[in-house]
Amino acid sequence: MNRRIACIRLPAPPTGAPQPGAEARAALAGALLRAAPRVTPVREHPRALWADAGGMERRGGDAAVARALLAAAHEAGFEARVGIAGTCIAAAAATRERGAEARVVPPGADARYLRRRSLAILPMPGDLRETLGLLGISTCGQLAELGAADVELRFGSAGLAAWRLASAVDPRWPFRPPAPGLVTAEAEFEPAIESTEPLRFVLPGLVDAVCRQLAERQRIPARLRLVLAVDGVAKTEDAREVRPARPTADARVLADLCRRAAEEPPAGAPIAGVRLEAAEDGVARADQLDAFRAPAPDPGALHAALLPVFARWGDGALSSAVHHGAHLPSEHAAWDARGSGGIAGFTAVHPPSSDLPPDEVTRLGSGTLDLCLRRLAAPRPVRVREGEDRRPLGVDLQAVEVAGLGGAQGSFPPGLWKTRSQGPERISGGWWTNGTAREYWRVESPDGWLGLLYRDAATGGWYLEGWYD
Repeated sequence: MNRRIACIRLPAPPTGAPQPGAEARAALAGALLRAAPRVTPVREHPRALWADAGGMERRGGDAAVARALLAAAHEAGFEARVGIAGTCIAAAAATRERGAEARVVPPGADARYLRRRSLAILPMPGDLRETLGLLGISTCGQLAELGAADVELRFGSAGLAAWRLASAVDPRWPFRPPAPGLVTAEAEFEPAIESTEPLRFVLPGLVDAVCRQLAERQRIPARLRLVLAVDGVAKTEDAREVRPARPTADARVLADLCRRAAEEPPAGAPIAGVRLEAAEDGVARADQLDAFRAPAPDPGALHAALLPVFARWGDGALSSAVHHGAHLPSEHAAWDARGSGGIAGFTAVHPPSSDLPPDEVTRLGSGTLDLCLRRLAAPRPVRVREGEDRRPLGVDLQAVEVAGLGGAQGSFPPGLWKTRSQGPERISGGWWTNGTAREYWRVESPDGWLGLLYRDAATGGWYLEGWYD
């Protein structure tokens, strides 16, 4: 891949006007990331940035990238000039052109482009610039025509460095070489930012850049790695994982997840840069709608609403009851975490075609609704006064924590009370797991609260399994 770099130069502010703040610079970097995946400020130049413009052939080439960078700067509220070339010196020189906001130096033409440019574009010591002026050397082309050995012998290493730049031999490159096959986007801050607040302007641009690169491979993000570069005594990195519930290219969802991941600032030092990597990718999954039925909930909207919930609470945030058919209430049914795969079930639920209430609602008024057993997380021991045939005559729930456990008043009926009971239903089995033998009784308090007790045949103890609601 040929190296191509873009220089974005902002005009000097009016005399006395303040320099752009951290949030404004972050907003500019975030906007530029929509056009180029890597952005970094030019060192010791507060009004210029570099952008990696390599590998943009599929996006229309250099001219399209230059227009996109220019539009991004305008979107962020900045007037700018953009130059794209193969070397930093030629790209920077291209931003000095008048009459055009964006200029592209064709590949391989950097030396020819610099030939007529003034020596003023070259960084060099003042005495060397004055000496060259006295010798009548005023353009890069005149300096480049001299022999390298003669320049070094007469003007030293500073002269040789200037000669190389005038010849478009520029070793400077502000970006690290990307890891092979790794999809990444990054931005750096100069000066470093003290809080994570400006990141909210940059993260959407990073997400957009990563999604765009993956889209060229017909892939979408499945797991992202957010890396904060900490500008301390020793350069360190603070990496955080961003994992949507399923692969998605929804930039709004991913940006929201990234913002949550970056809420806590790294300890000890300001942030010098942020990098977003696609640690894992996947394929887009189509959600098919039915053209001949009333529209179901929009799958994209459902995923956008629920994916952050899954990311925070896990797959158990959406669960469904599964009927196992075992005799013991604890094994009869269970909750099964559906995860994001269960969202598709919602998209298949179509609203009724008329304004009439659905059948389920009609049945609710018939008074035939079955009671639902609400099981405790674990059976709780209770004291029971027994009568003939060990029938429960009274139940003491003093030993049970009554607050918030259900019942007509939001709790169990407190204290010792007489009960009517129905049973027993004897259940035994499970010899392969130490065996179970129980007598189940349905009990009723004087005010109508219904509970389910059982007596363990091995110990003779009574336990509260749950209550009916």
